[in-house]
Amino acid sequence: MAYRLKLKEPLAKGVRRIAGEQLGNAATRLEGGSNLVTSVHEARKSLKRTRALLRLVRPGIGDTNFRKANVRLRDIARGLSAARDRDVVRGLLLGLSTAKPALAKAAHHLLAIVDATPSATNGSGTSQPKVGDTLREIEAVRREIGAIALHPGSFDTIVAGLTKSHRAGRKALARARETPEDDEALHDLRKSAQAYWRQMILVQHAWPEACLARAAAAKLVADLLGQDHDIALLDGVLAGPEGQALSAADRRALLRHCKTRHGELRAEALPKVQLLFVEKSDHLGARIRALWEAAQRADRSRTHAAEKNEANIIRRPS
Repeated sequence: MAYRLKLKEPLAKGVRRIAGEQLGNAATRLEGGSNLVTSVHEARKSLKRTRALLRLVRPGIGDTNFRKANVRLRDIARGLSAARDRDVVRGLLLGLSTAKPALAKAAHHLLAIVDATPSATNGSGTSQPKVGDTLREIEAVRREIGAIALHPGSFDTIVAGLTKSHRAGRKALARARETPEDDEALHDLRKSAQAYWRQMILVQHAWPEACLARAAAAKLVADLLGQDHDIALLDGVLAGPEGQALSAADRRALLRHCKTRHGELRAEALPKVQLLFVEKSDHLGARIRALWEAAQRADRSRTHAAEKNEANIIRRPS
């Protein structure tokens, strides 16, 4: 089934359906994947989709239920992220093999150090994900979400959740503009862009062309800020024992590269993210409500017309 709410489906049923599908997919990926890196990547995407859904319906499930489920999903994802983070750093270093000689050499030296670090600890004392424990935790969260009541069980919950989430994005953008070098502010902005992207997909039946265009714009921003976050992972390695094992020249070359890439990615992302959050949050919520209600009326009209046409065919003499 698709990751989107349906015009005719009761909201609570839709939330349970989507959460169940996404968590089921995460478990399936981890349980049957032959490639750990790919399996972890796909499982983490499903966990993120579930968290975006919960954020959208937060006003209807209550802060306590939201925080409990969100924290558990976050912790599951963190348990999987060490393997993913290590792979990202390796990919960045491999990608520098065609860079200028000094930078390529520095990347080659750090990659050799990273590869020599025991994979069981990932260089940070963090163990590889224990799939069995993770699967049990995913199933527990799946059952919990399935038992959560939704009040109100109407589109009012979606409007309130979308407004709240968008407002958080506007605040994150304001902080990022005030302190563009603040990694934490950019991290919050990235999370807001990811939520916006996935929430527009969830409500796409309001107006598919417009919602999916906004989703695509938000995904582009999230991807750019995601690349910036990946560079921050390399920063972290350079600040740790593996980076300290490099020569001073190699370390300077890689640090200079990271600073340049941060500047490039942030310069591209920030003007784009402003377009996502330029609209007042209340206006966005009201507009999506109006579009959703219009889409429901149009759908009812189509259904009525189809039923009327079918009845006419049945009554038509042979």
